[in-house]
Amino acid sequence: MKSRSKGAMTPKERIHAAARGLPSDRVPVFYWIEAHTGCRLMAEYRPSGHWNRDLAAKFLWNRLKKGGYMQAAEVWRFLPLLWDIHSYNFANAYGINLGADMILASYATPDYSKWSYKKGHIDIVDIYNVGRKIGGGIYPDMIDPPIKNLDDLKNFAFPDATKNSLYNTFRRYRKQYPHHSIAAEAWGPHDWTSNQMIGLEKYMTWLVEYPDEIKSFMDRFIDHEIEIARRSIRAGADVIFIYDDYGYNNRPLISMKMWKEFMYPRLKKQIDAAHEDGALVCLHSCGYQMPFLEYYVEMGIDMLQSFQPAAGNDFKLAVDKYGDKLCFVTGIDIQKGESMTPEEYKQDILAYYRIGRAKNRHILGTTHEIQYTMPEDNLRILFKTVGEIQAGYYD
Repeated sequence: MKSRSKGAMTPKERIHAAARGLPSDRVPVFYWIEAHTGCRLMAEYRPSGHWNRDLAAKFLWNRLKKGGYMQAAEVWRFLPLLWDIHSYNFANAYGINLGADMILASYATPDYSKWSYKKGHIDIVDIYNVGRKIGGGIYPDMIDPPIKNLDDLKNFAFPDATKNSLYNTFRRYRKQYPHHSIAAEAWGPHDWTSNQMIGLEKYMTWLVEYPDEIKSFMDRFIDHEIEIARRSIRAGADVIFIYDDYGYNNRPLISMKMWKEFMYPRLKKQIDAAHEDGALVCLHSCGYQMPFLEYYVEMGIDMLQSFQPAAGNDFKLAVDKYGDKLCFVTGIDIQKGESMTPEEYKQDILAYYRIGRAKNRHILGTTHEIQYTMPEDNLRILFKTVGEIQAGYYD
């Protein structure tokens, strides 16, 4: 089946066509790039075209590299993340240089608004008062959740989402990339609540012991996230990208009964609000997704990302059953891709592309953020293969 139609489309038109199952001139592409990888790509693969940004990326990448990556000093593991936030999410915007049709941009308030450096260690308090440290990796780990008891749960004050200046990221990108899709990050009812604000063990216990209190908190949180989404849309976003992880490998994180009771109505409220304001909705959910697909269709989700093969998801089965109702943003396997040979990686991407194009509702996208640990030859074959797909070599 040919995926092309007459006449070139804008990147935004491609994304919206795929979300609705309409013909497109080619498959849309989405790259999700984490900050350290962004520095590496700009330093060693392809410059961004901004000399000052390329210089900073090269400096930060070389410091991380010379320090032994995970063994580098905390400050060099942290600064690429801080720079990404304060430099308008440069890593994902860099995807435009590689042919991406959609930019993923965060809510403009810095995630790490308060941080300090003392005796070689980074301490962070984010806008939700989550205490963090740079642990053994490259991400700030939650070490001090702000909600420790039921009184905290009831009285927690969410940060002010009404400040007009906080949405300048989306205004800037809409002006700079008028013909691309701009996706604004948001959180769903489960993931941020469990892993960051309460802590997973306590959260799982409270779902059973204090269901009404958890629901009440989730309701307030979702109202807060809807406010962020609506203001992001007014500032230029045309896609709301909701994070909410629901799966382990080969099974859901919680029972489907509990998911339908706690998550479904609140996620549906978010989706409806975004649609009312004219935006598409993309759900990012890691892990096993097969049991949720019928509910995603029912609640009106437009796009699902990441649909990881390593978690047990069957892409062909999903496309055969739901490919005319739900757009899948997947096909570039980040987890398995690191251990494949370049030729294996190329053939894997092509296999997913051929499955996905059968029903139009497919955006060729990464299954998660591209990591700096991806072998150089695999990075090159990834971008080369996608470029060839975009040029029509495999139609």
